[in-house]
Amino acid sequence: MSNLQMTLAVSDEQYIEPFLLYSRTGEFAKRVSVRAFSKKEAFLAAMEGAHPDLVLGEPEFLEAWLKSEGSRNISWAVLGTKEEAVRLGGPCLQPYQPLNLLLTAALELAGREQFVSADSLSGAQVIAVHSASPGAGKTTVALNLAKQLGNRGVRTFYLNLETLDSSASFRNEQSARQNEGRGLPELLYDLKAARESGEECQSPLSQYASFQEKLKSPSFPPLDRPDELLQMDEEDTIALIHYIATSGLCDLVLVDTDSENHERLRALLKRADRILWLLADDLLHLRKTAGWMEYEENKRPEAFRTLLAKSSFVVNRYGGRLENALPRPELRPAAFLSYIPSWKFLSREDVLLGSPIFQRDILALCEQLRIGEERERRAASSAAGSASGEWR
Repeated sequence: MSNLQMTLAVSDEQYIEPFLLYSRTGEFAKRVSVRAFSKKEAFLAAMEGAHPDLVLGEPEFLEAWLKSEGSRNISWAVLGTKEEAVRLGGPCLQPYQPLNLLLTAALELAGREQFVSADSLSGAQVIAVHSASPGAGKTTVALNLAKQLGNRGVRTFYLNLETLDSSASFRNEQSARQNEGRGLPELLYDLKAARESGEECQSPLSQYASFQEKLKSPSFPPLDRPDELLQMDEEDTIALIHYIATSGLCDLVLVDTDSENHERLRALLKRADRILWLLADDLLHLRKTAGWMEYEENKRPEAFRTLLAKSSFVVNRYGGRLENALPRPELRPAAFLSYIPSWKFLSREDVLLGSPIFQRDILALCEQLRIGEERERRAASSAAGSASGEWR
């Protein structure tokens, strides 16, 4: 089948540039051909007599075009809000989602489902919670995401790959003892032994992990020592994530790790289907983020483009406005999570999972970025509690 002929119409040229770059060099390079316009007059003139397979545009571009005869029998979608899409009477695509998801959704709208990446369809979706600089709140965000998704019936596995596990107190020791001493170290050993024998690990995930009531999600028991993680290389990390994602016991794998550029992090960013990239409105944090991005862009340009295409940037600890200018055009926040002043004076860690304001923001983030949406529908259609019974 020939590739999809797509027309993009948005006013922001800094949005067009990465869109065109990824569509021409990334995984969709042989699947789509994109023409882009930032001026309404040029767009309307080009569309006279043109018949692309799909038009993605902001409302101001689409309004005038939809009144013309040439818009008939051409699929289109609004890049904007649901309200704008309802007003124009068409489908809506959220513009600031990862580009691989946006292009996949565009292909589906145009009836090209067969172009969806096989990796995204095999097993659970893998979401990395990432920051290029420590202290952005990755673990707090990941824990709250796991809890809220679990409450909504999405079978979410929380995987902590931090060298020093800051989430250990949220995974109770009693459920760990129920696994008779089995956990992540034993699984890593079994995975490596199976790989060296050219086989797949046959032991079920439920032998190594247990359901964590606080998180409403299963997870591995906390490690006594970080030795096992320090010894993990890229191959070990990818094998571990693949094993969990294809276990059949979860719909979404939420992974939390360090900001240091070690093999576990590189493997996670390579394997993840989506990346929630946290930003802090802090000058030093933003400088470190820009420096990390510049380094990766120069050293591994193709991998860096793929990384950006999978990323949604989220400002954490947001106080109502950004005090610092974002140092790169790619840093476009797709969501904001509130600053909770009371967390500075915590005496109990479980309070981190109980803030109504932060829970509201997490739920809004899930809705805006459509996190767990497909998995939630799948969970609603299956028998209630059937999956969690595997863990309890």
